[in-house]
Amino acid sequence: MDIVEEARKLAKEMSEKYGDWPSFESTEHIVKKGQELAQKLNVDEKIVIVSCYLIDTGLGKAVKEGKIKEHIKFSLEIANRFLDNFDLSKEDKEKIINSIAAHHGKIGHNSIESEIVKNADNFRFLDPSKIARGIYKGGIKYKMGFKETIELLKNKVEEKYNLVTLDICKEEAEKNYRVIKEFLNRVNI
Repeated sequence: MDIVEEARKLAKEMSEKYGDWPSFESTEHIVKKGQELAQKLNVDEKIVIVSCYLIDTGLGKAVKEGKIKEHIKFSLEIANRFLDNFDLSKEDKEKIINSIAAHHGKIGHNSIESEIVKNADNFRFLDPSKIARGIYKGGIKYKMGFKETIELLKNKVEEKYNLVTLDICKEEAEKNYRVIKEFLNRVNI
């Protein structure tokens, strides 16, 4: 069994089960950024990719149960059960688990792979091409008002920008942050 492919299948299954929370497209965006950073920093791509697929597997359940702040806990439960099916070293399993636990910056990283995962996740809200999808999802799919959607996106962009820690991400994050903030300020009614 290929752990990367199985993690991908699990992430897709969880997204579909809970009505696109998170969207699988969003997960693939995180994976792509994580893989790019892993290659640039010459670290274990497999650990980064698997972690990126698993970080939000509990988000849909958390949203459904009205416990969004517990999505990391739910994701960790799912990830631990998933990882038990694979012959991983203790160190690799700890890196993946820490990547999930630390991806919102509330606890520290135990590896560069974990820091990469957090930074890749941040770029979900720091990519100008993803902002239109955010407006669509907030306004149409989740029936939020336009102004409420814009405010939510502004807050998420600010939060994620402040969580970027890798030097190789900071220049791109800064440029994207300025473009997105200008756009959101201009469309705000």
